[in-house]
Amino acid sequence: MKQAKKHVKIGDKVKVISGNEKGTIGTINLIVSKKDIVYIDTILPRLKYIKKPKEGESKKKELQIPIHISNVMLWDKEKNVSSKIGYKIVNDKKVRYFKKSGNFVENLN
Repeated sequence: MKQAKKHVKIGDKVKVISGNEKGTIGTINLIVSKKDIVYIDTILPRLKYIKKPKEGESKKKELQIPIHISNVMLWDKEKNVSSKIGYKIVNDKKVRYFKKSGNFVENLN
């Protein structure tokens, strides 16, 4: 089965638009394509306590919080607004741009 094209890439600045972390702005560290989830650097990890049944000792483990890819939107640094993206062909290259401002996501160098 062919994977669907994602609207975000690793290193993109995004804003969380729904869920417990709504309003958080950060950079994408990891994308898991099979589950369509992303991990964002500014979201604090949750603590999970792991207890072994025989010894009774517990350990703390930090778990990164995954966010579904549909709950994030690209963030335009220049206009300070989140926006949908579109695609244009510039110099025989397909580039992403913000629909609200018209700015390009990547540099055209």
